[in-house]
Amino acid sequence: MAEGEGEAAPEEEKKKGGMKGLIIKIVPLLLIALVIAKMTVLKPPPPTAAQLKAKAAATKLALDTKCAAANGLKAPKDPASQDKSANTTPTTKAEPEGPVLDLDSKTMNLDGSHFLKVGLSLQLPAGSVPDDVKVKENWGSVASQLVIDTFSGRTFSELTSDTLRLQLQHEIGNDVCERTGGKVVTVYLTDFVMQ
Repeated sequence: MAEGEGEAAPEEEKKKGGMKGLIIKIVPLLLIALVIAKMTVLKPPPPTAAQLKAKAAATKLALDTKCAAANGLKAPKDPASQDKSANTTPTTKAEPEGPVLDLDSKTMNLDGSHFLKVGLSLQLPAGSVPDDVKVKENWGSVASQLVIDTFSGRTFSELTSDTLRLQLQHEIGNDVCERTGGKVVTVYLTDFVMQ
């Protein structure tokens, strides 16, 4: 009986070896088939033009709402919303304020023989580093140019109104916020001297 048992053992080893070889051949083929299926069959279809347009509109609305909230302006209405009772009151600041970047004062001519000196500061989002923003991004030039464009040529009597000055500051802050994609939250007029 010892001989019969000895002959059966090599056959079992052949079967085990054959199964291992079969598994080693099948597993890579299955993996390749899964990768191909994921790349073709399971891959989501590319977004349509309407989906891309809707996503862009939603992103713009979110930015406009964030900027309006930071600058004390009314939140824009969602054009896709059918809700007639949309928010029409000034919004409040939703996120914590970050550091403030002070810029050099700008002097410009007003209508007539008057001058205006305006000091500017940029409110940055939380987590921003003012020196990095000043060197790398240079959003101060965008804000400065917008301030110059807004106030140059206005009359001395027109700018004595605190209400108009505050409204222009909010509009400038909102515009800079939108132009920078929210990297500057608002603009403060730290110095406002007319002569």
